[in-house]
Amino acid sequence: MNPIIITISREYGSGGHEIAAQLSERLGIPLYDRKLVDLTADRCGFSTQFIQETEERMTTSFLFNIAVTGAYSPVYHQGDVHAVPQDYVFLTQSKIIKSLAEEHPSVIFVGRCADYVLREQPNLFSVFITANREFRIKRAIEEYGVNPDKAGAIVSKHDRLRRRHYNYYTGLDWGHRSNYHLVLNTGKLGLVSATDILYGIIKGS
Repeated sequence: MNPIIITISREYGSGGHEIAAQLSERLGIPLYDRKLVDLTADRCGFSTQFIQETEERMTTSFLFNIAVTGAYSPVYHQGDVHAVPQDYVFLTQSKIIKSLAEEHPSVIFVGRCADYVLREQPNLFSVFITANREFRIKRAIEEYGVNPDKAGAIVSKHDRLRRRHYNYYTGLDWGHRSNYHLVLNTGKLGLVSATDILYGIIKGS
């Protein structure tokens, strides 16, 4: 297998993290998903809870392409009312993603606009995982322990936040097939088959 950077974007409840974890194990390459929260918290000086609560929030500041090219480097000081924590978190996390991509010949990233942050990498392979709403609600209840009465609203909320966050920081349309090398529907394929398909493509690259 040639060196490859895999980014997996996903709708809530579609199984993107689980697929990434299986690929990581089968390919023997590192996975960065929730680890990025800890790394970003350490770098920013915020709590992991704060990072989790803000990393998918959209702000109203000016930070589109400059946020990931390094052309703009805001200095954030806790207590500074003029600072925008969400943008600072995004910029810091983007730099960490780039650094990890340089450190590892092959690596998997889940979410965090990594497909856009690493768009200039020649060995990038970006994937979007989708599924029908009923499938995702069922998984949210059974796999994540979400209250059945609130599952539909929670699925919609997470999708909305991810879409707004991605669209804002990249200027692209989250989930649109033209933004990715491959789109897989786990509601049709199932997680096992979707993982097998990805594994076969990557091993053959």
